[in-house]
Amino acid sequence: MTRDLEQPLLPPEGPAIEAVWEVLRSEESNEPTDIMKIIETCLKDVRRDKSNQAMKLLSHLIAVTQYIKLRAHYKAHKACKQPCLKASIAIARQMGRGPYFAC
Repeated sequence: MTRDLEQPLLPPEGPAIEAVWEVLRSEESNEPTDIMKIIETCLKDVRRDKSNQAMKLLSHLIAVTQYIKLRAHYKAHKACKQPCLKASIAIARQMGRGPYFAC
């Protein structure tokens, strides 16, 4: 109902904006969201742009994707006691970054 009232004030919708609307709608309906669908939508949008900032965003989105997959693997196999921290550090190392990037 509020979206219809705000529609004239919003900029034209792109894939990232649509993904955010999906998240907000799913939070209202209490259905679980799939973060991978949102990331895929953002990746498609970023890959179209060839600027330096888009390349930086692309590397961050890929890192988040890899983190989610590795964390799920660690949790499923109970490979370590701190799967979130270990996955974050492993992905930062894989990308040639330090612990600051892992945070």
